[in-house]
Parts: sequence; structure tokens; C-alpha cells
Amino acid sequence: TNFIDGINGLVITYYIIIYLIIHIFFQDFFYNKELISLLIPSLIILLILNLSGHIYLGDSGSYLLSIFTGIFLINFASQNTSISPYLIIIFLWYPCFELLFSMIRRSINKSKAYKPDTNHLHQLIYNFIKKKINYKNNLIIHSISSLLINIYNLICFLVCINYIYNSIVLVLILTFNIFIYILLFNLLKNIKY
Repeated sequence: TNFIDGINGLVITYYIIIYLIIHIFFQDFFYNKELISLLIPSLIILLILNLSGHIYLGDSGSYLLSIFTGIFLINFASQNTSISPYLIIIFLWYPCFELLFSMIRRSINKSKAYKPDTNHLHQLIYNFIKKKINYKNNLIIHSISSLLINIYNLICFLVCINYIYNSIVLVLILTFNIFIYILLFNLLKNIKY
């Protein structure tokens, strides 16, 4: 998750979407509903503070949120074994693929893994939007970039909940997401900013 935490609102909104999807569409399944009922409003408050630039999630916040979500989703999958495990992979596809893609990209480019890097997809989208609308307020550009990425993921999740038992369709959706990611990355990386 820390690899996608370069734009205000991106990580928190991403996880709010996951928890809202589970809370709204999986009411008949086993999970800690009280915990999610408390977590969603807490994350929304953090999101408002994050989008306004008052707080940043940072490494610790990213790690904490991702560890908690990982444990929650593992428990969710183990308590609801009729659901395809690929649904959980779909929920986490974006941060996981960003990490994998960044590691492969850095290895190919012989870049040091511990050095900061601004070639993540969310940063390329941010730079593209900033160039296109030529607006000085970075918080607005952060919000637009985050919104676009999370709308895509929301649509993906909403499609996937129709196929929660069908691993083949979920794998096809995952493959499609990876293809779109790589295509968009390659299109945006060649634009001069």
C-alpha cells in the first residue's frame, strides 16, 4: 500500500471503497460488521483531513491500514469459503500490482529499490492531469487523480461482486486490470512534462 501512497486521498479512499463494498453487498456473509461500521466513518474523517492537506497517511498509516485490511480480508475469506479467493485478490490487485510492477521496472532499469521513485502510475496520472488543466492548487490535482483511479477500481469491484463464486471470470477481470495498468503506464510515461 505504501507504493500507492503518493497522492492525497488515494489509499484511504481505496480502502473505504473495499469496506463499503463488503458492508453493503455482503450483509449475509460472516465478518465483524460492528468493526466495519466504526471503521468506515473513521476513515472518512481521515480522508477529509487528508484531502484538505491537514494530515498525511505516511508510511506508518499505509502499513497499518494495509496490515489491518489484509488480516480482515483473510478472515473474511476463511469465514466465507464459498466465495472465490480471487475476489480477495481483486480487492487488493492495485496496491499489489503496483508493488510488483515497480520492483520489476526498477530491476530492469537497474534502479536502487531503496531510493525514492516518481514513476508510479498514480504519479504519472497526477503529472498528466496537472499539465492538462494547468491548475496551481496541488490539493485539487491530488483529489482529481485519486478520484479517477478509485472510480476505475470501484467499477471493477462492482462488476466483480456479480461473479464472487466464479474464479475464471475473476481471473479474467484481474488480467484485464493488469493489461489496462500496463497500457496506461506505457502511454503516460512517454509524455514529456
